[in-house]
Amino acid sequence: MKLACVSLAVVLSVPLAAQSPASQGTKSLGTIHFPSSAKPAAQDPFLTGVKALFNFEFDIAAEAFQQTQKADPAFALGYWGEAMSFNHPLWAQQDQAAARKVMERLAPTSSARAAKAPAGKERMLVESLEVLYGTGDKLTRDIAYAAELKKIHDKFPDDDEISTFYALALLGTARPGDKSIRNAMLAASIAESIFQRNPQHPGAAHFIIHSFDDPDHAILALPAARAYSKIAPSAAHALHMPSHIFVQLGLWEDVVQSNIVAYKAADELAIAKGLPRGREDFHTLSWLQYAYLQQGKFDDAARALATAKAVADKDKTPGVQGGYASMIARQIVESQKWQKLAVGNAGGVKDGGAPSYDGNAAYVFAAGLSAANMGDAATAGSALDILNTMTKQAESGSNAYRAKPFQVMGEELAAVIAAKQKQTDNADKLFKEAVAIEASMDAPSGPTEPIKPSFEMYGEFLLDQGRAGDAAAQFQQSLLRTPNRRLSVQGLERANTPKSTGAGK
Repeated sequence: MKLACVSLAVVLSVPLAAQSPASQGTKSLGTIHFPSSAKPAAQDPFLTGVKALFNFEFDIAAEAFQQTQKADPAFALGYWGEAMSFNHPLWAQQDQAAARKVMERLAPTSSARAAKAPAGKERMLVESLEVLYGTGDKLTRDIAYAAELKKIHDKFPDDDEISTFYALALLGTARPGDKSIRNAMLAASIAESIFQRNPQHPGAAHFIIHSFDDPDHAILALPAARAYSKIAPSAAHALHMPSHIFVQLGLWEDVVQSNIVAYKAADELAIAKGLPRGREDFHTLSWLQYAYLQQGKFDDAARALATAKAVADKDKTPGVQGGYASMIARQIVESQKWQKLAVGNAGGVKDGGAPSYDGNAAYVFAAGLSAANMGDAATAGSALDILNTMTKQAESGSNAYRAKPFQVMGEELAAVIAAKQKQTDNADKLFKEAVAIEASMDAPSGPTEPIKPSFEMYGEFLLDQGRAGDAAAQFQQSLLRTPNRRLSVQGLERANTPKSTGAGK
């Protein structure tokens, strides 16, 4: 869907519409069919809660299920739904303690909780919480939970809501670096079938997008992406999610329009309910900035950055400060307008009050890259030291995969430093190492991570060396991972012009 073009300034000036889930109604979150044993007064908030879960509007879901409990204190799925709001499967996040408290409000033991629900799908759903919030690490429980949902799905194969929760459970078993797409394709097939039967189903459209969120499969989700924002216009996440597919296809104007309305909705919700900033609001704002940068609209991107700064100046929480730091870095790296950034004083200030965001790898990389291009070898070296330290810390942690973007940025920065010192062979070696590491990573699901693709950066280096043929190959590889990316497109055009041709290797 092509949304009406609205400037960011206009979006931010629209009056706040602070509505509760009940006053918003249920139609604005999509259409589902979930018959249950709830009393009539509890039906509407219950359906709102389920749809909010499908739309990843977890705060709205929790509130709706609390309303369900008030309307029907004996209805077990009201407690099940609130407990489900504390599990964020595709982000591998979960507040197990909060969920267990809700479960204990229903009944103190697992057997007593199960007895509260009528036999059949309602009891099986309540019982599945014991697995989701049971013992073991998160991944182990996610895999076991998906197996439980399969049992319910197999027993009730024609129940679209059970099928949708099963598809989500399958998607929730994935982790960064996992090369298997079997569960994603199974989830996609389930969601596609539901979407064909009910084109207004929020979970079906949503999970089709997540299933195909990579450059090779994104085209398969384009119809769902076009439909999803219409299905659930009250959900900020639903307004944003189509841009996952638009980014994968390089449809930058669609990304812009999607995130203008998504940011407005997320900002209004955060203000209306006093939610922490730096979640959906900064997420959509950063995507909006990225899309503007890919269009070469640097002034529009700068206005998005200024909007982020206005929030960050008031809110010093890590999520907000980290989101703002990443946006600073993105603006500099994409525009290639180098500027002095402070590093070497983590979490504090430096140089007469200039902020330092040494805990944010993208910011440190941008500081080092700027310094190298401005002839400030000392700052570039300090930034490289910080990136190397971050890599080692990540490698020693529980998720070594997270070290890879840090490692790529460290190799890239080291290569630039070497190139500036006329150490061409060493720079070439370091760029090859960066490319090899990034090739082992998943293609980014949104704005690039690492913030500067190594294929693109290596291509730019090769162009400077007169090796246009080799450069073209790198730009082509970059565009396979990040279609229609502005600097890679421009680099490939330069590599293919006669004046840029070189011997190559």
